[in-house]
Amino acid sequence: MLAALWWSARRAHAAALQQLQRAQSTAAATALLSAQNAAHLQAVASAETAAILLLAPNGTVLQLNQPAQALFARAAAGHTLLQATHMPQLDELLTQALAAGAPADRHLQINGQPHHAFVALAGPAGQHGAVLLVHDLTQLERLGRARRDFVANISHELRTPITSIRLIADTLRHLPDLDSQRQHSLLEKIAIETEALGQLSGELLDLAQIESGQVQPNYELVAARDLLATVQQRLQAQANGKTLRIQIEASPVLRVRTDPLLLERTLVNLLHNAVKFTPAGGAITLLARVEEPQLVLGVIDSGNGIPPLELPRIFERFYRGDPARSKGGTGLGLAIAKHAVELLGGSIWAESSGAPGAGAAFYIKLPFP
Repeated sequence: MLAALWWSARRAHAAALQQLQRAQSTAAATALLSAQNAAHLQAVASAETAAILLLAPNGTVLQLNQPAQALFARAAAGHTLLQATHMPQLDELLTQALAAGAPADRHLQINGQPHHAFVALAGPAGQHGAVLLVHDLTQLERLGRARRDFVANISHELRTPITSIRLIADTLRHLPDLDSQRQHSLLEKIAIETEALGQLSGELLDLAQIESGQVQPNYELVAARDLLATVQQRLQAQANGKTLRIQIEASPVLRVRTDPLLLERTLVNLLHNAVKFTPAGGAITLLARVEEPQLVLGVIDSGNGIPPLELPRIFERFYRGDPARSKGGTGLGLAIAKHAVELLGGSIWAESSGAPGAGAAFYIKLPFP
């Protein structure tokens, strides 16, 4: 079922992407072909991010915009399309459109990058020329891959607890004479797996709400030290269980205008990770300081740290780094933290040498005050 869902999502996305490309190209071509004069034509072409070549009925390039000049370095007015682009595929596309008397499009690689080319005709059978638009699809394809990866990751994250629950349920159903201690142990495992599913669904909902703009910050002036103290209290019991020391370094008079609930959730997320990855007996520091014109908040631990090569990726959805150092979790926490901080107008990053015992530091910069 999950595989079918993934494949359905892939097909739907591909179809939507293709429709979007054609719609964008058609709209741009319509605007160009309906330009009332040369000045209007130049204005329309200049406003487009796509590469645009205006062609005479015989295929000679009459005009091209800046993106076209950048994409086809030797292109110039007066050249044939083949001379201007050195791409037989584009020349064939123009020939196809002229022969059919209708627009034509195709996907192709230019300089190793995916592009979409679209030819629209001016007048019947191109009697008044044609317009060629070439869109760079690199970013769109990157988004498409991100969506596919997201669906694949969701499938994987759901499969593990669901499989575990199903196996335990089968055991309970087919072995009804299990002693009470064994039954209790299996029921505990079901509770753990359902909790994992609940955490995953909750974090997915949080991420979706933030990314879709459904979460709007409610700003107020708050004391930074009080905020850090609240965060500390939320995780103090877990820290005590590992004999971890949590200390706060912040001036009692330092205040910041922010959404306290959104920022608190983000800091709790960071502190939870610090508690999880810091060995027993270690120390964690929560700090707040001013670096004009911004406020810096930090969560610094004395754990095993993060390899420097992993630092650029740790805020990606589902990224967990080295499996040998993984300690569970959904892999969404830092992605949510990043989106939340950016929603507050700030930035977040991590620092670590990766050396044993050197720990990791997560910093947030927010507008001040």
